[in-house]
Amino acid sequence: MDVLKNRKRKFINLLADGIITNEEYQESIEATNKDLTELMEQKNKLLSLMESEDVIETIEKLKKELLQFLNFDELTEDILHRLINRIEVKEDGTPIIHYRFTTPKIE
Repeated sequence: MDVLKNRKRKFINLLADGIITNEEYQESIEATNKDLTELMEQKNKLLSLMESEDVIETIEKLKKELLQFLNFDELTEDILHRLINRIEVKEDGTPIIHYRFTTPKIE
């Protein structure tokens, strides 16, 4: 957003120096304002998502689970089952790990 605001200031200088016309200036400002509005909407969505109790609860639960395992000396079956839902192996031997936790999706 700061980059777009700086760009708007540069458009004013270009207009003042006679490098662009008033029409070009208006078109550039309108396009930049549109981009700024879209970025503000995305920012607000992200902020509301971060403040969402579901996301906070999920993160807190994951944090508690992980804190339990920070000091383990060996990977036990119990730890494995708490963190991993299933493991698939492709024909080429590549493992695909399906964890029991997911990251929140941004809409």
